[in-house]
Amino acid sequence: MRIFLSLMMTILFCISSYAADSVVATVNGTALTQRDLENEVNKLIQQITFHHNVSPEKRKEYYGKALDELINRELEYQDAVAKGIKPDKGKIDAQMERLRKRFKSENDYKAALDKEGMTEKSLRKMVEKEMLVRSVIDKTVTEASAVSERQLKEYYEKNTSKFKEPETVRLRLISTNDEKKAKDILAKLKAGADFAKTATDFSEDNYRVSGGDIGYVHRGRMIPEVENVAFKTKVGGISGLIKAGDYWYIIKVEDKKPEHQMSFDDVKVNLKKQLEAERAAELNKKWLDSLRAKAKIEVFLKTE
Repeated sequence: MRIFLSLMMTILFCISSYAADSVVATVNGTALTQRDLENEVNKLIQQITFHHNVSPEKRKEYYGKALDELINRELEYQDAVAKGIKPDKGKIDAQMERLRKRFKSENDYKAALDKEGMTEKSLRKMVEKEMLVRSVIDKTVTEASAVSERQLKEYYEKNTSKFKEPETVRLRLISTNDEKKAKDILAKLKAGADFAKTATDFSEDNYRVSGGDIGYVHRGRMIPEVENVAFKTKVGGISGLIKAGDYWYIIKVEDKKPEHQMSFDDVKVNLKKQLEAERAAELNKKWLDSLRAKAKIEVFLKTE
């Protein structure tokens, strides 16, 4: 809901001043205009970059993706209508009220509409269209991609080898690019200094704030020189100086966990998200491909 409101506010505030009503494409006879395209570009820029004020030349780099999104959404909307999905008047009213309340006053709200050449009726139509698109996506993709507990269990049992947690080691680490300093630190540790406090006081990396604790790490996730020592060192042991690149490292092994099979209960939440996301992506592609195959789409976009 917050994302939806944000996108609608983007439409009200960010319609390009140079957007014209020239047609950039038609979908089964429905025109998509330059203004529609600029709105979509604004949404993309808001989603993928912090630099919302981009040059006209940079904006054109988003035209292709924006036009694809516009065409897909129009196809989805037309499919919703064809399937007889009706707009929920109560939800539209509530959405319009939320949008209105985002402005300080009714006059500010009306002024924003007037500035962009819109009426409350045309804004309501946009809200209705977006909600119908959301509904048809839910019915065609989201609901159809749901994975049951039984299906999750079957997948887990057929793919148990995918759910083995590799051998891991929990480390505290001290790093510095000064060899003399590294030797002095190691001497303090050998004399009985607390590793966590020493890391906080002398280490030169971000882990110093947590006493050098980098948590559990499995093979392949560490600098090779450090990893080789880590898995050979006993729990509670402190390494000597480890040289890697321009830095010297000292590690303390806090704990080790051998490779083990994760249980179904350990993995089912993330597995459900993964499988449903994969199924949704597949269903969405098939759906849009079929809509595009049956549609008459004409593109008139000029980027020059």
